[in-house]
Amino acid sequence: MSGSTARTVLDTAFGDGARLAALVDARTASDPWLHYVAVVPPGWDSRGSPQVLASIAPFTLEAVGDVQRCALDAARIRLTLFAGSADGLLTALELRADEVCWLHAPNAGQADAAIKALARVCVQGASIQTTAACAALPGWQAAGFVPGEAPLHFAFAPPWRLRRTRQTQRAIMAAPARCAVIGAGISGAALADAMARRGWAVTVFDTHPQPAQGGSGVPAALVAPLPSADDNPATRLTRHGLRWMRQTLYALSARGLLRQGFDWEASGVTRVLESGERQWQADGLWLRPAALVRAWLAHPQIAFCGSCSVARITRHGALWHVEGPGEKLLAQAELVLLANGLDCQELLGTVDVEPRAAIALAKLHAAFGTISIGMADGVANRPAAPVNGAGSLIPTLPDPTGSEPPRWLVGADFSAQPLPIAQAHAANLQRLQTLAPGMRAEPLAHWQGQRCVSHDRMPLVGPLLAAPEATLWMCTGMGARGMAWAGVCAELLASRITGEPWPLARDLARHVDSQRRRVFIRDKA
Repeated sequence: MSGSTARTVLDTAFGDGARLAALVDARTASDPWLHYVAVVPPGWDSRGSPQVLASIAPFTLEAVGDVQRCALDAARIRLTLFAGSADGLLTALELRADEVCWLHAPNAGQADAAIKALARVCVQGASIQTTAACAALPGWQAAGFVPGEAPLHFAFAPPWRLRRTRQTQRAIMAAPARCAVIGAGISGAALADAMARRGWAVTVFDTHPQPAQGGSGVPAALVAPLPSADDNPATRLTRHGLRWMRQTLYALSARGLLRQGFDWEASGVTRVLESGERQWQADGLWLRPAALVRAWLAHPQIAFCGSCSVARITRHGALWHVEGPGEKLLAQAELVLLANGLDCQELLGTVDVEPRAAIALAKLHAAFGTISIGMADGVANRPAAPVNGAGSLIPTLPDPTGSEPPRWLVGADFSAQPLPIAQAHAANLQRLQTLAPGMRAEPLAHWQGQRCVSHDRMPLVGPLLAAPEATLWMCTGMGARGMAWAGVCAELLASRITGEPWPLARDLARHVDSQRRRVFIRDKA
């Protein structure tokens, strides 16, 4: 699927989803992909949605500005739902609409502004279907719309030349081609899957012989909401990422690539707040990152190259050369995506990246963590469900083969240097007493790894070169929240490359952009 051929429909009055359901019934597997963007009220629950969403993991769009992307593969439709008002969507979400069902009642006194905002998201020639009340408004002609052939229809055909063609992002990559992903951890695998689902031929390179051998090799991890008093960007991104991860896990399990109960479980999580209060988070879950990485990389459009060290990337016209030691050519690709953590700093040493991105890259640093592991059977006062807070506890992790007893895991520190194992165990046992008072357990093993952290602990997702040469991108700096953030960040990056509607509101996407201005604010402080 390419951004240049996939059409985008904007529906400002989704209601019971009847228009979407009719569209799904009329489409076939040979139809080109279609993006359907719709507005729903805050608090919208998918369990009361049309039957066409029955195969999607249930979700709720809690707050204004929340966005959820759903893939209806059989009908070849990508549905993007925005919680809020139609007027709010026009300023909050990045999209370029080919067809608009403008069927809501605009706010009194703001109709002209709404029509102008609509014009800013329409491509040249976009068709508009509206109501009699909206069609009678005087602002259509001034915004560049002309009457259509059918009643209550308009077309966006301004008599002036547009400063922007409304095709800028779609033109970055006109059609799927070859994509090289550097790094086979949770971020790299998510990127590879996102691009492969859009028709790209993806090759993933990693220095380790198997995927998920670095920081993503942690035996298991929690994905749970991150509450905050001000609903800060990290909280919002975690909320979006958790919804995306639940949808992904259910979908991969339905295809037989993951096993619920062994590779992941929608267990719910108890969060211990700073006050000591305990809060139940029903949508929390645990997962095995390595199993998820393998499932993502199982896509037929993805080839994995292990034990393959990438020493340099160089630009040769429209192609990138991916080279190993001794300038050995490993691959040629139209697009390169970096998800190799701190190693991207050295790899980009000879590439002239955008100044803001260069500053953000220079500020990447390591944070180490240690997980303590023990046998779960016979441990007294072991909680029934995972616990999260100042550290995390998975009290019962089943053996992936089912032949060994379950284990418990607790961790982890966030240290500039790896802690001695005895010291790390002692610190984790202290965490254990906060998370599960009275649980007495002795660690028998450990896992220690490194995380890649940005200057503000938000990920870096976006281009390293300026458009129209934006064929080198990165997705890194996830810190301790890669399991929650990697999937939705990969979907954002793929959407930006192919010119699709974004799966995050524009203001939230700015907080993870690889060239965000916040870098400079920190420099001046």
